[in-house]
Amino acid sequence: MERLAVRCACAVRARGAWGRAVHTHASVPKPYYVTTPIFYVNAEPHMGHLHSCVLADVLARYAQLRRDGWSTEGSGTVQPLFTTGTDEHGMKIQRVAESQQVTPQALCDRVSERFRDLTRTAHLSCTRFIRTTESEHAVAVQHFWRHLQAQGHIYLGEHEGWYAVSDEAFYPPSQVRSVQRGDETVHESIESGQRVEWTREINYKFRLSHFREALIEWLTQCPDAIQPRSMHERVLAEIRAGLSDLSISRLRQRLYWGIPVPDDEAHTMYVWVDALVNYLTSLGYPAAACPPGWPADVHVVGKDIVRFHAIYWPALLMAAGLPPPRTIVAHAHWTVNKAKMSKSKGNSVNPFEAIDTYGLDTIRYYLMRIGGNIGTDADYAPVLLEEHKRKYLQGQLGNLLSRILAPKIQARLAPDTGALVQPAWTDAEAPLLAALAALPATFDRHMEQLELSKAIQAAFHALALANELVQHTAPWAADAQPDAIHRCVFLAMECLRVCGTLLTPVMPDAMTAMLDTLQVPATQRTWASLAERPRALPLRTQRDKIPPLFPR
Repeated sequence: MERLAVRCACAVRARGAWGRAVHTHASVPKPYYVTTPIFYVNAEPHMGHLHSCVLADVLARYAQLRRDGWSTEGSGTVQPLFTTGTDEHGMKIQRVAESQQVTPQALCDRVSERFRDLTRTAHLSCTRFIRTTESEHAVAVQHFWRHLQAQGHIYLGEHEGWYAVSDEAFYPPSQVRSVQRGDETVHESIESGQRVEWTREINYKFRLSHFREALIEWLTQCPDAIQPRSMHERVLAEIRAGLSDLSISRLRQRLYWGIPVPDDEAHTMYVWVDALVNYLTSLGYPAAACPPGWPADVHVVGKDIVRFHAIYWPALLMAAGLPPPRTIVAHAHWTVNKAKMSKSKGNSVNPFEAIDTYGLDTIRYYLMRIGGNIGTDADYAPVLLEEHKRKYLQGQLGNLLSRILAPKIQARLAPDTGALVQPAWTDAEAPLLAALAALPATFDRHMEQLELSKAIQAAFHALALANELVQHTAPWAADAQPDAIHRCVFLAMECLRVCGTLLTPVMPDAMTAMLDTLQVPATQRTWASLAERPRALPLRTQRDKIPPLFPR
């Protein structure tokens, strides 16, 4: 079964990220499925959480664009699935609630609602917001546990090792280091930097060691299973070094805030087993053994929780007879003054305040343009954010739109026809025409390789060429020739149509507003429409000045 699961996941990947790769029914294609990690509710959201959410949202929206909302006969349009939510069990929640003198449920309700507020404020297209305190999730997790136990993958035994309360995780000796803190020598996790303590107890264990070879086979056959490549190599090396069985329960007398182990009230389920199953619960598991939408096309996670998603989760899935996810995207962290942004360090950036200050689409652009290189940490710098808004969003994108739609220039075009017909091109337009012809394929290649920053840069390269053409033609000048104005405006509008369509997943509100202003019909905002230049573009009948696309 483990080998079958590996072959299934790899076959899906080989067919391409946006294609009709898997069918849950003979005539119904598998929807594209992307997830964020579910966020721990021991503190309110910060910019790192928003980054994960926007990254997943961009992938979901791009999948919809790339597939053009395609449908099969009798099945209707297949929409992408995009889930996020909150992780609400475990020792940290229990301790934070006790310190605040509130019940764990009250703490979870309050903080989870803030994360739900973030999905609304960021205009995320998520199809499911899941909470691990939901009763249907408890049913799914206990069913998953019983299934693994029936297959002989779970046993009761003694466990000892280095345990980090903050991470809710045991770490092998190879992942622990000694550090000096004042006069005290302590041990901490190399991966997370959190303090660990030696712990010994009787609990339930998962036979993780039995899946070492299957995990190696999966990662060897599927080189794109973990991104970036450096993380893939790191995880594979860790698995090859050996895997110990995984402790998957805690004594309930010590940890009461969690899902009870089925048929044994003395134990509470390990929070990560509980949390990881959310990706199945969100699809309706266990009503279907392999729910529609599985396997996930992309799990978006932070690089500090890779082990749980790239070792523990695939092994648990294999044990349950399910294929592992297609791709685990382990993005880098946001830093502030080169220090990791985190709740515990008190250097978090409030995403609500940032959106209110700079505008939602500006923040979404910045997170993907600067943080879109998933393998490298990015420093959150308001000065750089403001520079990008001024130089690229206002200076290139917004300025190009304002220039070509200026009443003075629009009045010099064929006002009686109501449309601008595609002209005969000259050498002056050749560079931009070539860039636009190549842009969809270039953009798609970068998105396929999860190089979102490069995809955005490719679009802005075309916009820069369009601005150069406008500057060279100077359609506002009294001596500008009508034919040159016609060619310049048509091609600039076409550049905005193509770039606006491609950038809609990144900046959905601003790009929709821009395409509306350009009066681009829905049929010319699809992936298929990017392959050819339209025969005519609509002229604005209104002669008033348009409002700025990115206000100061």
